[in-house]
Amino acid sequence: MSDIFFQPLDQARMQACVNGVAREGMCVVVNCPQTALLNYYGQLFLNHLREAMPNGIIESYNPSDADVLIENFNQLVSAMSVQEALKPGNLSDVTKVWVIKSANSMDPHEIELLGQLLQQFPGSKVRVVLWMAGAEPSANLMNALGKKMMRWHIALPNAVQTQTFWNKARSTGQEEDVRAMLEQLKLMDHVPAALRAVKQSKSTSAIKPKKKLVFTNPQIVGGVLLVMALLLGSTASVYWLQPEAFAWLKFSTESNEVPEPVETEAKTEVAGVTPPQTAQTPSPTLEPEIVLTPDTPASKIPEVASEKANKVDESAVELPEEALEGKKWAEQLPPQRWLVLHGAYKSFAIAKQVKKAYPGLKNSRVVPVYKPNEPLASFVLASGPFEALQNAEEFTKLSTLPSPGTVRTERNLKSRLTPAVRP
Repeated sequence: MSDIFFQPLDQARMQACVNGVAREGMCVVVNCPQTALLNYYGQLFLNHLREAMPNGIIESYNPSDADVLIENFNQLVSAMSVQEALKPGNLSDVTKVWVIKSANSMDPHEIELLGQLLQQFPGSKVRVVLWMAGAEPSANLMNALGKKMMRWHIALPNAVQTQTFWNKARSTGQEEDVRAMLEQLKLMDHVPAALRAVKQSKSTSAIKPKKKLVFTNPQIVGGVLLVMALLLGSTASVYWLQPEAFAWLKFSTESNEVPEPVETEAKTEVAGVTPPQTAQTPSPTLEPEIVLTPDTPASKIPEVASEKANKVDESAVELPEEALEGKKWAEQLPPQRWLVLHGAYKSFAIAKQVKKAYPGLKNSRVVPVYKPNEPLASFVLASGPFEALQNAEEFTKLSTLPSPGTVRTERNLKSRLTPAVRP
């Protein structure tokens, strides 16, 4: 099954939380107004977290197990020396992840105590994920959890996002898997009735048995055969008496072309006036429309489409003003500098959303870049420039970034600022 999100920003935030837990020593508070959406996104989050840390152990707890959690934590710390318990060590070395579902039912002092233990003994290598449905956690509670705590707020989708979500589910055959969740959120009203009924009608027709015409009485069978014989006999008689009535049958079997009607002289000539001869204009031949996408293999692109793609000019693609400013900034970067790139996005709007979502990207630039033989630009978030490689690598360790990022030279970015179309 493929992951389906209501908006790309949800996927970006989830991936940032996965990286925070698995590689940056962070804990996460996942908050959503509705429990059904929290459970849906929370399960996707745990699936990706298991892939990111295959050697780690993920355990689920309920709010009533708060005392058990604290006792388990004390046992982990007691088995270590004081120096081991106080030393952070490798942030990507995670031993256990405790997932506390319905954490909003816990007493605030229990959450604060658990946060204090995590801050005081980072060597325990334990991460905590709190699922909190309902209102957003207070600022005092988040402060008590410390700086190593990320917050992921899941907003309820609107009508447009719901329809897009449903179309993605239908294209992958997962509409029945997400239907219950959408019904709990009361979002199925946003899905057109015609789309909702497609799956049900197919399943109903598949289950409903077809009626078969079965004759069990020999008298009925004889009557049916007699009627069929009479019909065949009457048809043969009509054909023998009036064969012209079956001319249409002969024509349809000999040719599929429909003869053009022949106009009589009485229709073409009126009062002795002969209509002027008009030259027939040949109908233009319509060439099939060629649609190219960035994922189309080069072997499947027709020659005509290849010629059109080669003639694409950068000026023909209108870029947003901020993207043009980012390109100009990249072109004027001094040589021998280092940059941190935070992913590439196909849409400028998505790149802007990611930039607004993370404080660490406040000073980053949205720069359009091009892949070989692709005239359409992608948009990367670039931070820097840094004079030393060490400075750039230290910047990637900030917890306010969506991901650790990739360190590249300014020359690498400059080489991708213009479309590289192969001859």
